[in-house]
Parts: sequence; C-alpha cells; structure tokens
Amino acid sequence: MKMNHRFIYGILSIVLAAVIAFIAVPAITSKTSSTREIVRMKAAVERGALITAEDVELIEAGGFNMPESVAAKTEAVIGTYAAADLFPGDYILPEKVSTTPLSSDLTLNDIPDGMVAISISTQTLAAALSDKLQSGDIIRLYHYDDKNALEPVMDIPELRFIKVLSVSDSKGLDIDYTTPPDDDKEKQQTAAITVLATPEQAMLLTRYENEGILHAALICRGNEKLTEQLLTRQSEILNELYGDGPEENTETLEASMHTGENLSPDTAPVEETTATPEAPTQTQEE
Repeated sequence: MKMNHRFIYGILSIVLAAVIAFIAVPAITSKTSSTREIVRMKAAVERGALITAEDVELIEAGGFNMPESVAAKTEAVIGTYAAADLFPGDYILPEKVSTTPLSSDLTLNDIPDGMVAISISTQTLAAALSDKLQSGDIIRLYHYDDKNALEPVMDIPELRFIKVLSVSDSKGLDIDYTTPPDDDKEKQQTAAITVLATPEQAMLLTRYENEGILHAALICRGNEKLTEQLLTRQSEILNELYGDGPEENTETLEASMHTGENLSPDTAPVEETTATPEAPTQTQEE
C-alpha cells in the first residue's frame, strides 16, 4: 500500500515537472521577451505645459510588467497638457496628461487688448449650472436680488453673451468637467467662474456680485462660429448702450452704478451748465 502511494506521488511529481518545464517556463519566457511600441518622453515638460511632437518618441520596449494603459500612439499624447512634471524616459499613462489646460494662467496669457479677466463666485449649485460649466462656454448671466421686491430677477443686456475662461473650486484649482472623476477622489464643486469681459462689464459684475446672486445659463458650447457671432453681438449691444468713446463709457456706467439702473442710449447723463451772469460794466464819467 505504501509502495502504491509512493508510486502515485512520483508520477504526480513527474507530471508537475513536465508542466513547469514545457508550459509555464515557455509562457513566462515568451512574456518577458515580448516587446511592444510605447510613447516615451524625450524632453522634460513642466506640469500644465503643452506636449508637442518634439517632446515624445515612439520606441520598442519590453512588455513584461508593462501597464496596458501606457500610451502606444504619439497622436494620443501630442496636443495634450502635462498633468505632472514629465522627464526624459517617462512612459505616458492616462493620469499624466490632460486634454484641457490645467491652469487658467494659460488662458490668461491670451487676453485681447481692451479686455479683462474677472472672477465671480457661484453661491449655489444651480447658479453654476449644476457644476457643468466648462472653459470656452458662452453663458448669459441673470441677477437675483431678494431686496428688490418689484423686480427680483434682472436680465442684463451687458451680460447676455459672456465667455468662460475657467472654472475653479474653493481652493482656486481649475476643474475639468470633461473627464469623469476618479472613484477614490472627492468630486470638485464650482466655487468661481473666470470670464472674459470689457471694463464696463467688469464693473457691472463687481456690483452684482455684491448685491445678490448671479445665475449662469448656458448659451453655446463647442460651436466656434456661433461663439464668434454671439461675442460680436455682445460688442454691438455694448456700443449701443455706451457708445464708442472710452470716456463716455466710463461716465455713463458710473452714472448707472449710482442710480442702480441700466442705461439705454437715450438715458445717458447730460451735464448741466449754469449760466454765469456777466458783471455790470462801469462807465467812466467824462
């Protein structure tokens, strides 16, 4: 009986050794010796910078222990933004790049002459379009003032077509709502919106920011032609309201800030002039 057990154990050992020798070892050897094309950094790129064709290269690398998510095509990397500091020799994983700018500083570098960037806070979830605003959106801003019993909600002609530059959380970090958040990370919530504005619009935004709540309504997204048309229309509205002269714009807007009303072209302030009586002339006696 003992001999039978020994014989069976011997047979099993031989079979196991054969499996290891002829199946497991070749499979491991094949996997360790296989190669695949991957994208590798050949130049250092700082966080937030745009990755160009000169920064990356396509190489053959060993496939053993290589994550499946490593970028395999340069087209998937060129034109994205570095989500972390990248160095020569680094492989490109999805979490290391972003399809949208990470910092609003990149958009702030391209502000046109005569325009300003200004941020407004979003005091409620609904005011920020339920955290769905994105950079490049065209929005319309409505003002709610609970102290104004006659007209608590106001449509503001000067703020009908406004371009969003960035969306930030309470820490000032830009939010990218185009990509789903990681399961292990807390979802960021919109706390402020940075928009492109004229000085006149910036003054109004500052006023309404402190006199109630501004609500954003989405007008356009992803349509460059319509975006240009809407921004052009907004410029026309501003010219109709304030005229072309910068001095006239400032005086008219300051008057509206004091009166609490939006002025139309026919309600521009008029300077009052007081006639100064002429001093009586004295005649010399001859």
